Amino acid sequence: KQWYQRRVRASQVNYKLSIIKIQGKIKAGLFELVETAPHIKAVLMGTRHTDPYSSELAPFTPCDPGWAPLMRVSPMLDWTYANVWDFLRQLDVPYCTLYDVGYTSLGAISNTQRNPALRREDGSYLPAYMLTEASLERAGRT
Repeated sequence: KQWYQRRVRASQVNYKLSIIKIQGKIKAGLFELVETAPHIKAVLMGTRHTDPYSSELAPFTPCDPGWAPLMRVSPMLDWTYANVWDFLRQLDVPYCTLYDVGYTSLGAISNTQRNPALRREDGSYLPAYMLTEASLERAGRT
């Protein structure tokens, strides 16, 4: 949690961002965002075509009916798993340290485990960027 708070604060300062904190689930949070900051018309997403329910998305896609009236902007749709790691590592972008200990896809605590494809013989795990078979990215999710 402290790592995350430091990264958010550093990004706020570096990029001169205004931070709006909203608690809860994403759907309700987006409605609250529209209510709190009606000038915001779009949200930036890290979605890729290989993510669940994302294969038909376009770079600019309105939120689904029943969701907040926002435009989803998805610049990474066509990125591969390797593209993501190349970007993060070559530009030295900070990321969650769980990726360094065998996690390749993060979800809820209850359904996220280290990726068995990264397990070494001694029981330790390789970092996520060492995964060579992209189809196994979510192998640690149950």
